[in-house]
Amino acid sequence: MSSPLAIAAVTAILKDLLNEGLINNDLSPVGSFTVSALPPDRITTGETEENRLNLFLYQVTPNIGWRNALLPSRDAQGARLTNAPLALDLHYLLTAYGSVDLNAEILLGFAMDLINETPVLTRDMVRRALTPQNPVAVALIPADPQGRTAIDLADQIEALKIVPRFLSADELSKLWTAMQARYRPTVAYQVTTVIIQGARPTRSALPVLSRGQSDRGVATQPSTAAPLPSWPTLIALSIASAGAGRRAAAEMGDTLLLQGVLLEGDAVTAEFRHRLLANPLEIVAAPGPDAGNLRLDLPGAADAAAPDWPAGAYGVALRIARAGKPIRRTNELPLTLAPRLTAPPTLAAAGGQTTLTLAVAPPVWPEQRVDVLVGSDPYQATVAAKTQSVVVPTPGLTPSDAPVPVRLRVDGAENNLVRDRSLQPPQFDPQQSVAVPA
Repeated sequence: MSSPLAIAAVTAILKDLLNEGLINNDLSPVGSFTVSALPPDRITTGETEENRLNLFLYQVTPNIGWRNALLPSRDAQGARLTNAPLALDLHYLLTAYGSVDLNAEILLGFAMDLINETPVLTRDMVRRALTPQNPVAVALIPADPQGRTAIDLADQIEALKIVPRFLSADELSKLWTAMQARYRPTVAYQVTTVIIQGARPTRSALPVLSRGQSDRGVATQPSTAAPLPSWPTLIALSIASAGAGRRAAAEMGDTLLLQGVLLEGDAVTAEFRHRLLANPLEIVAAPGPDAGNLRLDLPGAADAAAPDWPAGAYGVALRIARAGKPIRRTNELPLTLAPRLTAPPTLAAAGGQTTLTLAVAPPVWPEQRVDVLVGSDPYQATVAAKTQSVVVPTPGLTPSDAPVPVRLRVDGAENNLVRDRSLQPPQFDPQQSVAVPA
């Protein structure tokens, strides 16, 4: 999600888009011009009026579709349960000024055509406009107290869409009267949706191990079988390691079983894509237990390749090569690579402060968000470099007579507290618990 700097970031991106687009169109017959983001009453008009395009954020409204997401955000005691997003639609006035006849109309026409050709601000456009190498926009938008920057806008779940809003003469008259400025040719645009969300630790209950005695869930019976696809297609991905039991997420050293159709080839390679990796990680697939199945062996925690595998969400696809045939690629299936505590957590007290130390595999990267929950008490950790040891201060830890399960979330991927979900009743792993004395 985006940081509170997102509103300023959108204005900076639009300024950069207009300025670059007008320069690329070579408007030298018009003369020099500027692109600004000022209130209209601060722009000089009259005999000394300059060629200018001005972008003014005149209104901010809530986005109805996201308005109730992740609510309620606090429990009855006031503890934070979620970081509820603040979803906003931004309304802009694009105004053209001219030093001589027709200049304002020329600038406005090119600007409207440019926005019409760019209805969506893609993630690449956001990153390019807000990169630290662009001093025009970034120098005016410093990082916030939580270390978030304007470029976080590129990672929000919603794309930024620009929609023209054709205001009536009455609406325009009221706006310009309120701004106490001289009217110039103006068109309105709406940018949707900016989603601002905090990054504070949240309280979370432990997972439910069982819904009731002999609860087997809902039984269903399919009525018809779906037709087989005509292109190499992955259907399912599961953990196939012997003795691993049934777990919610994979770990380093696991064996994955891919099921699909038309997966045969002279060389079949699995590609693992992660947001922190510029290029996908690759593993050569081996034949599975039967036709239509392939086996992938993830590197173990002690392997030299382990530091190259960040925990978190992956997309897994196959690249299939056949002699004399073009390379084919399958669809992607999601995979969560969970961090694992390789040793029991340790709690130490020094100088009136307690700290929790976790041994982790794979290593945690500095770009990753790290949340630690001791029972239901939330904490947030930061690391400066890749590390297999996470140390987090734990003030206000709730004492317990019994060992308390410790959850480690790295980019949303949580360690497997339940090592084998096929056991009845399910049990928390005692090696991932810590004693919290009073």
